[in-house]
Amino acid sequence: MDLKQLRYFVMVAEELSFSRAAARLHISQPPLSQQIKALEEEMGVTLLVRDRRSVRLSDAGVVFLRESRLLLDQFRSAVNSAVRASQTNAGSIRLGVATSGLFSVMPKFQELMRTHFPNVEVLVSDMQSDDQVRAVSQGALDIGIAHVKPERMNVGRKQVFSEGLSVVLPVGHPQAERADLSLADLADEPMVALSREHAPTVFDAVIASCAAAGFSPVVKHSARNPMTIFQMVRAGFGIALVPRSYRHSAYPGVRFRDVLPAVGQVRLEMIWSERHASELTLAVIGQLVAPLIDSLGTEPQPG
Repeated sequence: MDLKQLRYFVMVAEELSFSRAAARLHISQPPLSQQIKALEEEMGVTLLVRDRRSVRLSDAGVVFLRESRLLLDQFRSAVNSAVRASQTNAGSIRLGVATSGLFSVMPKFQELMRTHFPNVEVLVSDMQSDDQVRAVSQGALDIGIAHVKPERMNVGRKQVFSEGLSVVLPVGHPQAERADLSLADLADEPMVALSREHAPTVFDAVIASCAAAGFSPVVKHSARNPMTIFQMVRAGFGIALVPRSYRHSAYPGVRFRDVLPAVGQVRLEMIWSERHASELTLAVIGQLVAPLIDSLGTEPQPG
């Protein structure tokens, strides 16, 4: 069974005449009759009841006509969508984003997409970075915005943003309003951190920052996402070090503070698969990476 047979059947069913259907299809009547007969034999049902004087639909033919029209409409829609995609960069991009990227990179990314790819729908998933690497490698995501460790070389990658860390304190903490706050001043505080399993790059940046400040942090509590960290800090479980872009969450009951000297450095990279990337994906990467870097780059450190 193929689309040609469906088209032939629909034409005969609409005309209820093999001769008129053949004329509309610009073919002779015998091949049309042969195609309909082959279709019925393949399905094992009678679709058209014919005699010397008339042609009419069987009960099975009535049902098959309805479904055939739907299939032909879907096929035409698929063809039209493909043509539009090739001509106007239409379609969709499946995008994975690390949580900090939702605050730092996504606003500018969306702005650039609306300017350069107005007909493209962006389908966003908040995903851990390691999950993004796997999904991109397998073709389940088109693009990721992730914290990628150096050994992850099975994806194409380009750094688009870099930022330091901020301290999160509960409102009312004795150090919350201190003007000359340093990370060393908080050395004895219990800490809440993103678990290394869920955010290894951020976790390692936190540990390295504390080591540079002269102490080993007491990480008593771990969390899988920033909102959990903020709630635990607000509840008094400890302080936290998080990417500075989390400040834009405006979470109630906590205070975000930069410390002197500035601490930490975490990078966000755009990742993609050279193997699975579509023309649209490569076009988005080619046109958006440079303006993203120009507009975001490395966030200025507090001084």
